[in-house]
Amino acid sequence: MDLVRQFDGERSEEEAIHAFLGHHPGSFEPEWLRRLIRQSLLPKGILIYAHQDPARVAVSSQPKRAFLFLKLPIFPPSVVDVVAQWLSFMFQWPALLCGALLFVASHVYVYGVLIQERHVDFNQLNAAGILLIMLLSTLGTICHEFGHASAAAHYGCRKMTIGWGLYIIYTVLWTNVSEAWKLPRRQRAMIDIGGVYFESLFLLLTLALYSETGNLVFLFAFVMIDLNIVMTLNPFLRMDGYWLMSDLFGIVNLRKQQTAWLEEIAAKLFGNGSGAPRSSLSERAKWALGIYSVAGAIFLIYLLTVIFKFVILNVAGAYPAMLQAFWHDALAGMTALELLGGFFEIFWRSLMLLGAAVMLLSLGRRAIGMVARVGMFRAAAQQRGV
Repeated sequence: MDLVRQFDGERSEEEAIHAFLGHHPGSFEPEWLRRLIRQSLLPKGILIYAHQDPARVAVSSQPKRAFLFLKLPIFPPSVVDVVAQWLSFMFQWPALLCGALLFVASHVYVYGVLIQERHVDFNQLNAAGILLIMLLSTLGTICHEFGHASAAAHYGCRKMTIGWGLYIIYTVLWTNVSEAWKLPRRQRAMIDIGGVYFESLFLLLTLALYSETGNLVFLFAFVMIDLNIVMTLNPFLRMDGYWLMSDLFGIVNLRKQQTAWLEEIAAKLFGNGSGAPRSSLSERAKWALGIYSVAGAIFLIYLLTVIFKFVILNVAGAYPAMLQAFWHDALAGMTALELLGGFFEIFWRSLMLLGAAVMLLSLGRRAIGMVARVGMFRAAAQQRGV
Protein backbone atom coordinates (compact mmCIF):
# COMPACT_ATOMS: atom_id res chain seq x y z
CA MET A 1 0.00 0.00 0.00
CA ASP A 2 2.90 2.35 0.65
CA LEU A 3 4.10 1.66 -2.88
CA VAL A 4 0.63 2.27 -4.31
CA ARG A 5 0.43 5.63 -2.54
CA GLN A 6 3.48 6.84 -4.49
CA PHE A 7 1.43 6.75 -7.70
CA ASP A 8 -0.19 10.17 -7.58
CA GLY A 9 -1.27 10.32 -11.23
CA GLU A 10 1.81 12.29 -12.27
CA ARG A 11 4.78 10.06 -11.41
CA SER A 12 6.09 7.42 -13.77
CA GLU A 13 6.72 3.87 -12.58
CA GLU A 14 10.42 4.56 -11.97
CA GLU A 15 9.69 7.81 -10.15
CA ALA A 16 7.18 6.07 -7.88
CA ILE A 17 9.65 3.27 -7.11
CA HIS A 18 12.36 5.83 -6.37
CA ALA A 19 10.00 7.72 -4.04
CA PHE A 20 9.05 4.49 -2.26
CA LEU A 21 12.69 3.48 -1.74
CA GLY A 22 13.33 6.95 -0.39
CA HIS A 23 10.92 6.15 2.45
CA HIS A 24 12.11 2.53 2.77
CA PRO A 25 15.81 2.50 1.82
CA GLY A 26 17.24 -0.98 1.22
CA SER A 27 13.93 -2.74 1.92
CA PHE A 28 13.38 -4.16 -1.59
CA GLU A 29 15.25 -4.51 -4.84
CA PRO A 30 13.91 -2.17 -7.56
CA GLU A 31 13.50 -5.08 -9.97
CA TRP A 32 11.33 -6.93 -7.42
CA LEU A 33 9.11 -3.85 -7.11
CA ARG A 34 8.82 -3.61 -10.91
CA ARG A 35 7.65 -7.23 -11.07
CA LEU A 36 5.14 -6.58 -8.27
CA ILE A 37 3.69 -3.68 -10.24
CA ARG A 38 3.59 -5.39 -13.65
CA GLN A 39 2.61 -8.91 -12.58
CA SER A 40 0.19 -8.17 -9.75
CA LEU A 41 -0.89 -4.58 -9.14
CA LEU A 42 -1.66 -3.71 -12.76
CA PRO A 43 -3.33 -7.02 -13.77
CA LYS A 44 -5.53 -6.91 -10.68
CA GLY A 45 -6.59 -3.33 -11.31
CA ILE A 46 -5.08 -1.97 -8.09
CA LEU A 47 -3.07 0.38 -10.29
CA ILE A 48 -4.31 1.47 -13.73
CA TYR A 49 -2.84 3.41 -16.61
CA ALA A 50 -4.15 6.88 -17.32
CA HIS A 51 -5.77 5.77 -20.60
CA GLN A 52 -7.63 2.81 -19.02
CA ASP A 53 -11.35 2.72 -18.30
CA PRO A 54 -11.69 1.94 -14.55
CA ALA A 55 -14.84 -0.09 -15.24
CA ARG A 56 -12.89 -2.54 -17.42
CA VAL A 57 -9.75 -3.16 -15.37
CA ALA A 58 -8.83 -6.44 -13.73
CA VAL A 59 -10.40 -8.44 -16.57
CA SER A 60 -8.25 -11.50 -17.24
CA SER A 61 -6.71 -11.64 -20.70
CA GLN A 62 -6.01 -15.35 -20.28
CA PRO A 63 -7.53 -17.49 -23.05
CA LYS A 64 -10.65 -19.33 -21.97
CA ARG A 65 -9.04 -22.66 -22.66
CA ALA A 66 -5.76 -21.73 -20.89
CA PHE A 67 -3.79 -24.93 -20.15
CA LEU A 68 -6.88 -27.08 -20.76
CA PHE A 69 -7.43 -28.51 -24.23
CA LEU A 70 -11.15 -28.61 -23.49
CA LYS A 71 -13.02 -26.55 -20.94
CA LEU A 72 -16.74 -27.20 -20.72
CA PRO A 73 -19.08 -25.88 -17.98
CA ILE A 74 -21.21 -28.52 -16.26
CA PHE A 75 -22.89 -26.71 -13.37
CA PRO A 76 -23.75 -23.04 -14.06
CA PRO A 77 -23.66 -20.32 -11.39
CA SER A 78 -27.42 -20.63 -10.90
CA VAL A 79 -26.80 -24.13 -9.52
CA VAL A 80 -23.35 -23.78 -7.94
CA ASP A 81 -24.14 -20.60 -6.01
CA VAL A 82 -27.32 -22.06 -4.47
CA VAL A 83 -25.66 -25.32 -3.39
CA ALA A 84 -22.48 -23.58 -2.23
CA GLN A 85 -24.35 -21.05 -0.08
CA TRP A 86 -26.42 -23.84 1.43
CA LEU A 87 -23.25 -25.80 2.34
CA SER A 88 -21.18 -22.80 3.41
CA PHE A 89 -21.99 -23.47 7.09
CA MET A 90 -19.48 -26.35 6.85
CA PHE A 91 -16.72 -23.76 7.06
CA GLN A 92 -17.70 -22.48 10.47
CA TRP A 93 -15.11 -23.46 13.07
CA PRO A 94 -17.21 -26.09 14.95
CA ALA A 95 -17.90 -27.92 11.67
CA LEU A 96 -14.25 -27.67 10.60
CA LEU A 97 -13.05 -29.10 13.91
CA CYS A 98 -15.55 -31.95 13.72
CA GLY A 99 -14.50 -32.69 10.13
CA ALA A 100 -10.81 -32.77 11.10
CA LEU A 101 -11.46 -35.21 13.96
CA LEU A 102 -13.51 -37.50 11.69
CA PHE A 103 -10.77 -37.38 9.06
CA VAL A 104 -8.10 -38.49 11.53
CA ALA A 105 -10.31 -41.17 13.13
CA SER A 106 -11.34 -42.69 9.78
CA HIS A 107 -7.74 -42.91 8.56
CA VAL A 108 -6.51 -44.48 11.78
CA TYR A 109 -9.31 -47.05 11.54
CA VAL A 110 -8.73 -47.88 7.86
CA TYR A 111 -4.93 -48.04 7.81
CA GLY A 112 -4.38 -49.11 11.39
CA VAL A 113 -7.12 -51.75 11.61
CA LEU A 114 -8.91 -52.73 8.39
CA ILE A 115 -5.93 -52.88 6.03
CA GLN A 116 -3.94 -54.86 8.59
CA GLU A 117 -6.69 -57.32 9.49
CA ARG A 118 -8.19 -58.06 6.07
CA HIS A 119 -6.47 -60.05 3.37
CA VAL A 120 -7.14 -57.58 0.60
CA ASP A 121 -6.95 -59.16 -2.84
CA PHE A 122 -7.61 -56.79 -5.73
CA ASN A 123 -8.33 -59.71 -8.03
CA GLN A 124 -11.57 -60.19 -6.14
CA LEU A 125 -12.87 -57.19 -8.05
CA ASN A 126 -14.74 -57.73 -11.28
CA ALA A 127 -15.66 -55.29 -14.02
CA ALA A 128 -18.72 -54.09 -12.09
CA GLY A 129 -16.54 -53.39 -9.05
CA ILE A 130 -14.09 -51.33 -11.08
CA LEU A 131 -16.91 -49.31 -12.61
CA LEU A 132 -18.31 -48.68 -9.13
CA ILE A 133 -14.91 -47.47 -7.91
CA MET A 134 -14.70 -45.15 -10.92
CA LEU A 135 -18.20 -43.83 -10.16
CA LEU A 136 -17.35 -43.24 -6.49
CA SER A 137 -14.10 -41.51 -7.46
CA THR A 138 -16.01 -39.23 -9.84
CA LEU A 139 -18.58 -38.38 -7.17
CA GLY A 140 -15.75 -37.67 -4.74
CA THR A 141 -14.18 -35.28 -7.26
CA ILE A 142 -17.50 -33.46 -7.71
CA CYS A 143 -17.69 -33.10 -3.91
CA HIS A 144 -14.15 -31.74 -4.05
CA GLU A 145 -15.14 -28.98 -6.47
CA PHE A 146 -18.23 -28.06 -4.46
CA GLY A 147 -15.91 -27.81 -1.46
CA HIS A 148 -13.97 -25.04 -3.20
CA ALA A 149 -17.19 -23.32 -4.19
CA SER A 150 -18.73 -23.61 -0.70
CA ALA A 151 -15.63 -22.15 0.94
CA ALA A 152 -15.70 -19.27 -1.55
CA ALA A 153 -19.43 -18.73 -0.88
CA HIS A 154 -18.72 -18.65 2.87
CA TYR A 155 -16.51 -15.61 2.23
CA GLY A 156 -18.97 -13.90 -0.08
CA CYS A 157 -17.89 -15.04 -3.56
CA ARG A 158 -20.59 -15.50 -6.18
CA LYS A 159 -21.00 -16.38 -9.89
CA MET A 160 -19.08 -19.65 -9.63
CA THR A 161 -19.03 -22.34 -12.30
CA ILE A 162 -17.95 -25.97 -12.11
CA GLY A 163 -16.86 -27.62 -15.33
CA TRP A 164 -14.98 -30.42 -17.03
CA GLY A 165 -11.70 -30.13 -18.89
CA LEU A 166 -8.99 -32.10 -20.62
CA TYR A 167 -5.44 -31.53 -19.39
CA ILE A 168 -2.82 -33.33 -21.54
CA ILE A 169 -4.42 -36.82 -21.41
CA TYR A 170 -6.22 -36.41 -18.09
CA THR A 171 -9.82 -35.45 -17.52
CA VAL A 172 -10.20 -32.90 -14.75
CA LEU A 173 -12.89 -30.86 -13.05
CA TRP A 174 -12.40 -27.17 -12.35
CA THR A 175 -14.15 -24.48 -10.33
CA ASN A 176 -14.17 -20.82 -11.30
CA VAL A 177 -13.67 -18.83 -8.09
CA SER A 178 -12.28 -15.69 -9.74
CA GLU A 179 -13.59 -13.40 -7.00
CA ALA A 180 -11.32 -15.11 -4.46
CA TRP A 181 -8.33 -12.95 -5.39
CA LYS A 182 -10.01 -10.06 -3.56
CA LEU A 183 -9.92 -11.99 -0.26
CA PRO A 184 -7.17 -12.02 2.38
CA ARG A 185 -4.56 -14.76 2.05
CA ARG A 186 -5.91 -16.91 4.88
CA GLN A 187 -9.39 -16.95 3.39
CA ARG A 188 -7.94 -17.88 0.00
CA ALA A 189 -6.03 -20.68 1.72
CA MET A 190 -9.31 -21.97 3.18
CA ILE A 191 -10.77 -22.04 -0.33
CA ASP A 192 -7.69 -23.95 -1.49
CA ILE A 193 -8.20 -26.62 1.19
CA GLY A 194 -11.98 -26.64 0.88
CA GLY A 195 -11.96 -29.23 -1.91
CA VAL A 196 -9.89 -31.71 0.10
CA TYR A 197 -12.10 -31.08 3.13
CA PHE A 198 -15.28 -32.05 1.26
CA GLU A 199 -13.62 -35.01 -0.49
CA SER A 200 -12.44 -36.25 2.91
CA LEU A 201 -16.03 -36.15 4.14
CA PHE A 202 -16.99 -38.20 1.08
CA LEU A 203 -14.51 -40.82 2.29
CA LEU A 204 -16.72 -41.28 5.35
CA LEU A 205 -19.53 -42.37 3.02
CA THR A 206 -17.36 -45.06 1.41
CA LEU A 207 -16.28 -46.26 4.85
CA ALA A 208 -19.89 -46.40 6.04
CA LEU A 209 -20.88 -48.39 2.95
CA TYR A 210 -18.04 -50.84 3.58
CA SER A 211 -19.02 -51.24 7.24
CA GLU A 212 -22.63 -51.85 6.24
CA THR A 213 -22.03 -54.27 3.35
CA GLY A 214 -18.56 -55.73 3.92
CA ASN A 215 -17.92 -55.24 0.17
CA LEU A 216 -14.21 -54.67 -0.52
CA VAL A 217 -15.10 -52.34 -3.39
CA PHE A 218 -15.83 -49.56 -0.92
CA LEU A 219 -12.55 -50.15 0.94
CA PHE A 220 -10.61 -49.97 -2.32
CA ALA A 221 -12.52 -46.82 -3.22
CA PHE A 222 -11.45 -45.28 0.10
CA VAL A 223 -7.77 -45.93 -0.66
CA MET A 224 -7.99 -44.77 -4.28
CA ILE A 225 -9.77 -41.53 -3.39
CA ASP A 226 -7.26 -40.99 -0.59
CA LEU A 227 -4.44 -41.30 -3.09
CA ASN A 228 -6.11 -38.64 -5.23
CA ILE A 229 -6.34 -36.36 -2.19
CA VAL A 230 -2.64 -36.76 -1.41
CA MET A 231 -1.70 -36.05 -5.00
CA THR A 232 -3.89 -32.94 -4.94
CA LEU A 233 -2.03 -31.68 -1.86
CA ASN A 234 1.38 -32.03 -3.50
CA PRO A 235 2.97 -28.55 -3.23
CA PHE A 236 5.24 -29.18 -6.22
CA LEU A 237 2.37 -29.55 -8.71
CA ARG A 238 0.02 -26.72 -9.64
CA MET A 239 -2.80 -28.20 -7.64
CA ASP A 240 -4.44 -27.40 -4.31
CA GLY A 241 -1.28 -27.92 -2.25
CA TYR A 242 0.65 -25.52 -4.47
CA TRP A 243 -1.90 -22.73 -4.12
CA LEU A 244 -2.33 -23.45 -0.41
CA MET A 245 1.35 -22.84 0.31
CA SER A 246 1.40 -19.85 -2.03
CA ASP A 247 -1.57 -18.20 -0.31
CA LEU A 248 -0.55 -19.07 3.25
CA PHE A 249 2.84 -17.41 2.89
CA GLY A 250 2.14 -14.89 0.15
CA ILE A 251 4.72 -16.44 -2.17
CA VAL A 252 4.60 -15.26 -5.76
CA ASN A 253 5.87 -17.76 -8.38
CA LEU A 254 6.12 -20.55 -5.82
CA ARG A 255 7.37 -23.05 -8.42
CA LYS A 256 10.42 -20.93 -9.25
CA GLN A 257 11.04 -20.24 -5.58
CA GLN A 258 10.93 -23.97 -4.79
CA THR A 259 13.39 -24.77 -7.56
CA ALA A 260 15.76 -22.01 -6.46
CA TRP A 261 15.54 -23.17 -2.84
CA LEU A 262 16.25 -26.82 -3.69
CA GLU A 263 19.20 -25.83 -5.86
CA GLU A 264 20.40 -23.58 -3.07
CA ILE A 265 20.32 -26.53 -0.65
CA ALA A 266 22.16 -28.77 -3.13
CA ALA A 267 24.80 -26.09 -3.69
CA LYS A 268 25.36 -25.76 0.05
CA LEU A 269 25.71 -29.53 0.41
CA PHE A 270 28.04 -30.03 -2.53
CA GLY A 271 29.59 -26.62 -3.05
CA ASN A 272 29.88 -23.18 -1.46
CA GLY A 273 26.44 -22.06 -2.62
CA SER A 274 27.75 -19.20 -4.73
CA GLY A 275 26.49 -20.68 -7.99
CA ALA A 276 22.95 -21.44 -6.90
CA PRO A 277 19.95 -19.19 -7.57
CA ARG A 278 18.94 -17.22 -4.51
CA SER A 279 15.51 -18.04 -3.18
CA SER A 280 13.46 -15.20 -1.74
CA LEU A 281 11.48 -17.55 0.53
CA SER A 282 11.50 -16.45 4.15
CA GLU A 283 12.98 -18.82 6.74
CA ARG A 284 9.48 -19.42 8.09
CA ALA A 285 8.20 -20.32 4.64
CA LYS A 286 11.17 -22.63 4.02
CA TRP A 287 10.57 -24.51 7.27
CA ALA A 288 6.84 -24.78 6.65
CA LEU A 289 7.31 -25.88 3.04
CA GLY A 290 9.96 -28.41 4.10
CA ILE A 291 7.85 -29.95 6.88
CA TYR A 292 4.73 -29.96 4.69
CA SER A 293 6.59 -31.60 1.81
CA VAL A 294 8.24 -34.27 3.98
CA ALA A 295 4.98 -35.17 5.74
CA GLY A 296 3.15 -35.33 2.42
CA ALA A 297 5.91 -37.46 0.87
CA ILE A 298 5.85 -39.92 3.78
CA PHE A 299 2.08 -40.41 3.54
CA LEU A 300 2.27 -40.65 -0.27
CA ILE A 301 4.97 -43.33 -0.04
CA TYR A 302 2.86 -45.26 2.47
CA LEU A 303 -0.20 -45.08 0.22
CA LEU A 304 1.78 -46.13 -2.83
CA THR A 305 3.20 -49.05 -0.83
CA VAL A 306 -0.31 -50.15 0.15
CA ILE A 307 -1.52 -49.88 -3.44
CA PHE A 308 1.56 -51.64 -4.83
CA LYS A 309 1.22 -54.47 -2.31
CA PHE A 310 -2.53 -55.03 -2.52
CA VAL A 311 -3.16 -53.98 -6.12
CA ILE A 312 -0.18 -54.13 -8.47
CA LEU A 313 1.41 -57.32 -7.09
CA ASN A 314 -1.95 -59.10 -6.98
CA VAL A 315 -2.87 -58.05 -10.50
CA ALA A 316 0.59 -58.79 -11.93
CA GLY A 317 0.70 -62.20 -10.26
CA ALA A 318 -2.64 -63.32 -11.69
CA TYR A 319 -2.29 -61.55 -15.06
CA PRO A 320 -0.58 -64.33 -17.10
CA ALA A 321 -3.04 -66.99 -15.92
CA MET A 322 -5.97 -64.70 -16.70
CA LEU A 323 -4.67 -64.04 -20.22
CA GLN A 324 -4.27 -67.78 -20.80
CA ALA A 325 -7.75 -68.53 -19.46
CA PHE A 326 -9.31 -65.81 -21.62
CA TRP A 327 -7.55 -67.09 -24.74
CA HIS A 328 -8.62 -70.68 -23.97
CA ASP A 329 -12.25 -69.66 -23.38
CA ALA A 330 -12.29 -67.54 -26.52
CA LEU A 331 -11.10 -70.47 -28.64
CA ALA A 332 -13.59 -72.79 -26.97
CA GLY A 333 -16.42 -70.51 -27.95
CA MET A 334 -17.95 -67.56 -26.11
CA THR A 335 -20.96 -65.38 -26.65
CA ALA A 336 -20.37 -61.79 -27.72
CA LEU A 337 -21.39 -60.54 -24.27
CA GLU A 338 -19.01 -62.95 -22.51
CA LEU A 339 -16.22 -61.99 -24.89
CA LEU A 340 -16.80 -58.29 -24.20
CA GLY A 341 -16.85 -58.87 -20.43
CA GLY A 342 -13.66 -60.92 -20.54
CA PHE A 343 -11.93 -58.32 -22.70
CA PHE A 344 -12.86 -55.55 -20.22
CA GLU A 345 -11.44 -57.62 -17.33
CA ILE A 346 -8.12 -57.90 -19.19
CA PHE A 347 -8.24 -54.28 -20.39
CA TRP A 348 -8.54 -52.53 -17.03
CA ARG A 349 -5.87 -54.76 -15.48
CA SER A 350 -3.59 -53.93 -18.42
CA LEU A 351 -4.22 -50.21 -17.86
CA MET A 352 -3.33 -50.54 -14.18
CA LEU A 353 -0.07 -52.34 -14.94
CA LEU A 354 0.76 -49.81 -17.66
CA GLY A 355 0.05 -46.94 -15.25
CA ALA A 356 2.32 -48.51 -12.61
CA ALA A 357 5.09 -48.93 -15.21
CA VAL A 358 4.77 -45.31 -16.34
CA MET A 359 4.86 -44.09 -12.73
CA LEU A 360 8.00 -46.12 -11.98
CA LEU A 361 9.62 -44.83 -15.17
CA SER A 362 8.75 -41.24 -14.23
CA LEU A 363 10.18 -41.68 -10.73
CA GLY A 364 13.33 -43.18 -12.22
CA ARG A 365 13.76 -40.27 -14.61
CA ARG A 366 13.29 -37.78 -11.78
CA ALA A 367 15.87 -39.61 -9.67
CA ILE A 368 18.36 -39.59 -12.56
CA GLY A 369 17.71 -35.88 -13.05
CA MET A 370 18.38 -35.16 -9.38
CA VAL A 371 21.61 -37.19 -9.48
CA ALA A 372 22.70 -35.32 -12.62
CA ARG A 373 21.98 -31.97 -10.97
CA VAL A 374 23.95 -32.96 -7.87
CA GLY A 375 26.80 -33.98 -10.19
CA MET A 376 26.71 -30.53 -11.77
CA PHE A 377 27.03 -28.86 -8.37
CA ARG A 378 29.91 -31.15 -7.44
CA ALA A 379 31.71 -30.43 -10.71
CA ALA A 380 31.19 -26.68 -10.26
CA ALA A 381 32.51 -26.94 -6.69
CA GLN A 382 35.63 -28.79 -7.84
CA GLN A 383 36.29 -26.15 -10.49
CA ARG A 384 36.17 -23.51 -7.75
CA GLY A 385 38.56 -25.58 -5.64
CA VAL A 386 35.99 -26.23 -2.90
